[in-house]
Amino acid sequence: MKTILNRTLWLIACMAVLPCLGLSQYPEDILRLSYPGLGVGARALGMGTAYTGVANDFSATYWNPAGLAQMRLSEVSFGLGNVATGDQSSFFNNSQNFNNSSTSINGAGFVYPFPTDRGSLVVAVGYGRQANFTSGLSFSGFNPNSSIIQTWAPDGQSTVQSPSGNLAWELYLANTDSLGPNDFRWDSQIKGNLTQSGKVLEDGGMNTFSVAIASEAARDWDVGITLNFLTGSYAYTRNYYEDDFNNLHSTFPFDLTSLSLLETVNSDFSGFSATLGMLYKFKNSRFGLTVKTPSWITVKETFSQQGTSLFDDNFSASYATVLGGTDEYDITTPFVFSAGFSQIIQNLMLTGAIDYTDYTQMEFRNTDNQSLLDYNTQIKQEFRQAANFRVGGEYEIPDVGLRLRAGYAYLMSPYAGDPSSFARKYITGGLGFIIDNSVAIDLGYAHGSWDTFIYNYDATSQVNESITTNDLIGTVSYRF
Repeated sequence: MKTILNRTLWLIACMAVLPCLGLSQYPEDILRLSYPGLGVGARALGMGTAYTGVANDFSATYWNPAGLAQMRLSEVSFGLGNVATGDQSSFFNNSQNFNNSSTSINGAGFVYPFPTDRGSLVVAVGYGRQANFTSGLSFSGFNPNSSIIQTWAPDGQSTVQSPSGNLAWELYLANTDSLGPNDFRWDSQIKGNLTQSGKVLEDGGMNTFSVAIASEAARDWDVGITLNFLTGSYAYTRNYYEDDFNNLHSTFPFDLTSLSLLETVNSDFSGFSATLGMLYKFKNSRFGLTVKTPSWITVKETFSQQGTSLFDDNFSASYATVLGGTDEYDITTPFVFSAGFSQIIQNLMLTGAIDYTDYTQMEFRNTDNQSLLDYNTQIKQEFRQAANFRVGGEYEIPDVGLRLRAGYAYLMSPYAGDPSSFARKYITGGLGFIIDNSVAIDLGYAHGSWDTFIYNYDATSQVNESITTNDLIGTVSYRF
């Protein structure tokens, strides 16, 4: 074993020695910024987010900017959103529950229709929270088959690199046998029979500062465009443990008592995208089309991994080390094509929408990290084309100023081969109140559910998850 008891290393290239951990889940990083959230506006949420063919308030800047051309009055709008996530994990026949929540501004904006002799010309500016990254996970179970130590230093496998900087080496969890100059073979008898547990917290979101303009290009034909200036952040924290509660590892020098890891990732985003929209009006119906351009986003990231090992030998040794660094890279998200309709039948409005996205077009760019660019090939293999389906309805109670809403959204998993249980399903509902024909108060609610899984390091340590979310958005708007 090593003789230096403590060492702290800051390695710019630590991504290469942290396979399958949260610090290196780069395909998931780009997906997080490509997968749709529940968008902006309480009314849209209550109608299952099937709003492409409605879009007649400030939230049209997000759903379909052409819809702004329908507005004849100025509007000031403000909304708050709350999301509460629940995660039930299953790990080696042991279940745990974990919750996380956050509250943020969902949208704030101003719409102004210019006076015109014919047609319309409308501009809007504002802010929207287009996606929320809040989540949490807790798991625990006895794994007889593997340990994270073997992913760092596989027993019997040789390496031409110096062991320095490898967590197994830094934490005294593996020896090396010299096979020659700069040629080593790993030696560690810790291969499983440990209780593995952990907790994960994720927070942050993607925000847009938008400028939109819409006009009636021809009779009953509206067109519009939104320019989105993107900003946001993401915070990831994982506490991971491997414990020998049954004292199955009692032989020196591999008499491990416990291993703990603290991993953190903090990212800041900035970028740009645009949405082009069209809306055709006929009788009591609306038909809308939108094209959302790719988002061109720059990610600035800091990451660290702190490990501690404890041994139950004659002197109860304990060791600690820290790995970490910074990274900066660009990503490009896919195009999103959407179509939607709405139909009014007396006091009832029915809506529907469909989105199409080719997730294989996600791409990492502008980085010196070759391993990061190599993920572009993995993206082509692991992801697929996907469609999202949304339906909704709104019923207005005559002479009361009350609107009742309900909807459903089905968002396909972007991973190739995923079953339907991995698709995100949302049941939505909402209420709207009109006061003096000028003030609107809207509440929207969505309950989501889906299944997924994560690897703690590889498929021998898989945590299955059943996720539920409860989103609530409240919006107040004033028209004058």
